[in-house]
Amino acid sequence: MTDEEAPPTPAEMLRLIEEQRTAAMRRFVPDPLLMYVPWGVAWFVGFGTLFLGQGLAGDGNGLLPITWQVGLTVLWATQIIAFVLMIIALLRSGGHIKGESEARGAMYGLAWFVGFNAMGIIATRFVPLLQEDTIGPFYTSLFMLVAGLLYMAGGAVYRLWPQFLLGVWVVVVDVVGTVLGGGWIYLLLAVLGGGGAVTTGLWLRRQR
Repeated sequence: MTDEEAPPTPAEMLRLIEEQRTAAMRRFVPDPLLMYVPWGVAWFVGFGTLFLGQGLAGDGNGLLPITWQVGLTVLWATQIIAFVLMIIALLRSGGHIKGESEARGAMYGLAWFVGFNAMGIIATRFVPLLQEDTIGPFYTSLFMLVAGLLYMAGGAVYRLWPQFLLGVWVVVVDVVGTVLGGGWIYLLLAVLGGGGAVTTGLWLRRQR
């Protein structure tokens, strides 16, 4: 038997198995950069814009003359882009598989769409009952609560602890910012929420 015909060593077999596993993850698991980083950037830009306009006191006397309406518009626009990129990542991974996994990805993407639209409709219903300086934090706290819970659900569905922990982190930051009041919620979600999402995406991409 020649060297070329010799059976692979255990080390070579392990390397081959690891290469196949990595290739499968790249093909079937959604790209972490598209799943997390766009949301982190959207939160940093959107909530950062709100903070610059509202300031720590949340009274509209921020560093720049930006109204909460403009800030929310920027936030919604950037998050729509992030949502589209996330759906692209889910479709790319789901396009290689059929059956239960494909349905799981479709349902998870639909949960984001339904959750945010339902939240927007419900929040709008109560806006007339609120004081103007509480409308921005009201929308913000509800939105990030939904986002955090969806990340936790996705982590459970895909068995990804980093995604689940990101959801917990987002909810905790959201609650702390809401309790502190004023513009603290914008600052914390921009820096800690956005930073957490970007860090999770980069870390998962490196693991992948």
